[in-house]
Amino acid sequence: MRRGNSNNRDRFGEPANEQRELPRNLEAEQALLGALLVNNAAYDAVASFFEIEHFSEPLHQRIYAVIADSVRVGRIATPVTLKAYLPADLMVGDMTVGEYLSHLVAEAVTVVNAPDYARVVRDLALRRTLIERLSEAVDEAYTADISTPPWDLIERTETALSKLSSSASE
Repeated sequence: MRRGNSNNRDRFGEPANEQRELPRNLEAEQALLGALLVNNAAYDAVASFFEIEHFSEPLHQRIYAVIADSVRVGRIATPVTLKAYLPADLMVGDMTVGEYLSHLVAEAVTVVNAPDYARVVRDLALRRTLIERLSEAVDEAYTADISTPPWDLIERTETALSKLSSSASE
């Protein structure tokens, strides 16, 4: 028995695709990094709720880690100072990492919105984690040994979701 949308379309009327991309917003990630590079004080506004793992792009994780480390030890974080801590030969499209850092600063819209950008990036990271946890639950439901009672599967899923919910509210 098939459940859900019978014509196999998503809520926007587009064909549903089993290979959907995980939710992320690279522009929000870039805006956050740009805001932090323009005004390092913005780091204090996001540090209490934002984690490096919230970035979907590994390079953005590396850049954020260097910004965070610099700010925590009282150093300024700018494209010039960060460049020394990132691989010089790393290319981002047709830009060197130094050029990419300068691009992030040049494209920074506003520093005051850094917490809003951080929340968008964090919320999308939580959605990715939720999708991952639920996918694992579905896989486990399909492959569980016959001796595993279904309520054990439900309990494991509830525990995983409860942990996610707790981390989301921190």
